[in-house]
Amino acid sequence: MATRIVGLVDCDSFYASCEKVFRPDWATRPIVVLSNNDGCVVARSAEAKALQIPMGEPYFRLRDFARARGVVVRSANYALYGDLSRRVMQTLEQWTPTVDVYSIDEAFLDLSSRFKDASGRYFGSTPDGEDSRPERLDERWRRVATWPDGPAEGELPGKTLDALESLAQEIVTVARRWTGIPVSLGLGPNRTLAKVASRLAKLDGARTGRKYALLFEKEARIAALKRLPLEDVWGVGRRLSERFLKGGLRTAYDLARLDPREARKEFTIEQERTIRELRGEFVFDVGTRPEPRKSMQVSRSFGEPIESLEELEKPISTFTAKLAEKLRANGLVASGIYLHASTSRFATTQEYRCVARGINLPRPTNLTPELLSTALGLLRGVYQEKLSYKRAGIVGLDLITEEAAAERRYLFEPDPTRDAARRERERRLCATLDAVRLKFGKNAAFFASEGALRPWSPNSSFISPCYTTNWNDLPKAS
Repeated sequence: MATRIVGLVDCDSFYASCEKVFRPDWATRPIVVLSNNDGCVVARSAEAKALQIPMGEPYFRLRDFARARGVVVRSANYALYGDLSRRVMQTLEQWTPTVDVYSIDEAFLDLSSRFKDASGRYFGSTPDGEDSRPERLDERWRRVATWPDGPAEGELPGKTLDALESLAQEIVTVARRWTGIPVSLGLGPNRTLAKVASRLAKLDGARTGRKYALLFEKEARIAALKRLPLEDVWGVGRRLSERFLKGGLRTAYDLARLDPREARKEFTIEQERTIRELRGEFVFDVGTRPEPRKSMQVSRSFGEPIESLEELEKPISTFTAKLAEKLRANGLVASGIYLHASTSRFATTQEYRCVARGINLPRPTNLTPELLSTALGLLRGVYQEKLSYKRAGIVGLDLITEEAAAERRYLFEPDPTRDAARRERERRLCATLDAVRLKFGKNAAFFASEGALRPWSPNSSFISPCYTTNWNDLPKAS
């Protein structure tokens, strides 16, 4: 298979960078973004990282330090972050229609077609596929340890590499100029090496000023893998890396030297694929979407503790309605739900307590009325008096697609309380509700059990304006 050109664009310190876009006076200030209810640090600017502010640090512990060091503290503003993410992804589409959004701040690109001639060969290739470029690696690279025996995978002709470097510089420059968000770009013959290259671009960018990295040449690839800790390899993580560490593996290069077939016997096919990609093979398709998620959760901490069942029913109703809406938006249904509610871990007046219960649904569903009645029934069954609840959530379990659920056949009706006519009415109600919210806003219509007043809403004491999604928050020039 011919080498592919896969890129990973990763927004630098994304949440913190979003906060800086409309505040040029914060350009060099350390910034931290807090989780829901202003609980813990979930994002840090480079300046905040330099102050060694740890991820996950509770704000009440950070407060005095932040004031003393001039740290800007912001509440999470997901409306702003989501819109700026959309703008970054739209910007990337000018270079390739194959933009696979991986997360709010990452996207994979397939740039292969931009560098091929009419015959389908990369620029600089000879008719037999050999690289016509003379050797340009210096002696330092040539002395790097050799790769395991076998032909080199994932290499490109020199003329293509030169053109690719020019395009890489263009992408990181234009993305920053058009959106205000700094990005790092990693380029390699597959997703795993693109991830590695993106990490190198982040690590070296501040020192070199080059916000992109390429890993097509074998010697450069080996040197990069020797720098990368094993737990930072995409698809490995800390838990699996502990097993590798017991076998004496420390770096991505150590992993790449394993026999892929033996790794599959010892671990799984995913580890075999990861090793093959580290060696330069193309395994994970850029256009392949992940399997549908198996669970989905909506949970929040409350601004004020809740001490009655009646008041706790309101946020549970809101979370359940939000879960149902997210399921429908993703074309999924839940086969069961799990409810949990807990007191504060930091309270000094009572011991930490958590109540929870799950239940299988008669048939998989994403209809709000059905999920609401089930969730409220669970809550009434587990609720304990004399507790001050500070957090709660609802989880959809064993998710499947709507199409798969529709193909299921039942010998007997599993839920006699909801016949076909009732389910159809509820389906139309939910479709109408989704349309109303899409056009007029998420609070334009809601179920009565959610309550009109929501004193339990999380604290957002440091929230920034929604500069790009609210007319009243548009920046004003003065």
